[in-house]
Amino acid sequence: MNRRRFLKGIAAGGVAAQAPFVVAQSSERKYRTALIGSGWWGKNILQEAMASGRCRIVALCDADSTTLEVGSEQVTDRSGDRPKGYSDYRELLDKEKPDIAIIATPDHWHALQTIDALKAGAHVFVEKPTGHTINESRGMLRAARASGRVVQVGLHRRIGPHHVSGMKFLKSGAVGEIGMVRLFAHSGGGREVPAVNAQSGRRSARG
Repeated sequence: MNRRRFLKGIAAGGVAAQAPFVVAQSSERKYRTALIGSGWWGKNILQEAMASGRCRIVALCDADSTTLEVGSEQVTDRSGDRPKGYSDYRELLDKEKPDIAIIATPDHWHALQTIDALKAGAHVFVEKPTGHTINESRGMLRAARASGRVVQVGLHRRIGPHHVSGMKFLKSGAVGEIGMVRLFAHSGGGREVPAVNAQSGRRSARG
């Protein structure tokens, strides 16, 4: 796969449904694609890959067997592909040899799995953050350069159209003087993020 064509394909994909779009540009070929980390967000990314029409989903990997089973069924229902399930990503890379690996595992796995996928010959889409340390990210960069493969990092909250327009609105000054910022995290964690008074710096929380 030509590196420039792959990058053009990614750029053409844009952002849909608030999820990064992973595609590989080619006239006919569908690229063997694997998802490592098959939870809710990983499947959002995978859905965009399937929507491109240029990815054939060959494998899913997850430590949770139920998550893996549900994800496989959803892929089959939506695309007709019948991906194989793996609990060990190393076995997946060795047996399936994907052209593209989508990595949506917990943060501490990102660096190691990206490096291993690159060594296995795959292009990689990895969710943020790239690593827990600067050296982890540098290791990923070295591996990408050595392999000649493309790595894209999922930064949808920087490039999503509504995020971009929101930042432009804030930076324009049209919002006026900000007296308080109140943040909410609807993640099922049972705890609300404290509000911060922009003038006094005092914190308050409800719930």
